[in-house]
Amino acid sequence: MKSFPIFLLLALPGGAFAADPGMPDAQSAMEHALTRAADTSWGPAPPMLPAGAQAAVLAGDPGKEGSFIIRLKMPPGYRVPRHWHPTDEAVTLVEGDLILSMGDAAATARDETLAPGDFINLPTPMRHEASSRGGAVVQVQAMGPFVITYLDPKDDPRNAGK
Repeated sequence: MKSFPIFLLLALPGGAFAADPGMPDAQSAMEHALTRAADTSWGPAPPMLPAGAQAAVLAGDPGKEGSFIIRLKMPPGYRVPRHWHPTDEAVTLVEGDLILSMGDAAATARDETLAPGDFINLPTPMRHEASSRGGAVVQVQAMGPFVITYLDPKDDPRNAGK
């Protein structure tokens, strides 16, 4: 296959990647959302998660259809018991430590210890548990509405006192 020198593409009128004149300017058609770590607005985590964590919505609405991104701040010793989601869950550890235990039961699960910056995609309906020894901030991206189904209904905080 014959290669085409990149400088020739750039020398073409308008450049090789010139905007289509019939398309609206991408910059004016979209607004960006910036959340600086120091300015993150934390609130209580939703009642579907064990008490003690804080959450922040960065993009989208986890309660509606469509993509969303949230951050979850887990205190030391926090644990989300074994559960699954009806959509893939993409998790990035922002800070702290995170252990993901994947499988139907702890005895047969495969544990992954994440370090800050690590990413893992948990495909539906992977059973998993999340915990942090020293506390963590995790970023979760998924498709809404966000649903969590605990393997043991007694682990579901929404069933407390029932």
